[in-house]
Amino acid sequence: MSINIYKDVKSKVRAIRVGVRNLIKWFPIVWRDRDYDQDYLYEMIHFKLSNMESFFKSKNTYSVEAPQIAEEIREAKDKLNSLINSVYSDKVESLPDEFFTIEEHKWSANRDNPIYQEWKEAHRKAAAQELDDMKEAFKIIAEKSQGWWD
Repeated sequence: MSINIYKDVKSKVRAIRVGVRNLIKWFPIVWRDRDYDQDYLYEMIHFKLSNMESFFKSKNTYSVEAPQIAEEIREAKDKLNSLINSVYSDKVESLPDEFFTIEEHKWSANRDNPIYQEWKEAHRKAAAQELDDMKEAFKIIAEKSQGWWD
């Protein structure tokens, strides 16, 4: 009976230690979180995936599939990373001020200008690529995350 009590106490102490370590690790992520923007959601998921990837790459796992799991997690994480960092839309330069005018307190753009049309198409393609990355990241998570345990 005393062995069971010792194991229970040891288990609870370990759980507290791991919990406190997680609070410290997650504190900066939670501190920066805001409820008004999806990017914060993506950052939280990205951080969780990074932690899981590190675990499955470590020697602390028992799963023989750990390297494959780590690779699946990395794929989803990389897709989210490009979304978080606006990899595609940041490549599209801002439109020069000469294409915009303010009339009666309203912005208007010269939409007939070929340069504006090119800019608009580049933005459309960037947004489509970011949407594809988001869908792919969540598809990987939806299809494979049930197997990401040790």
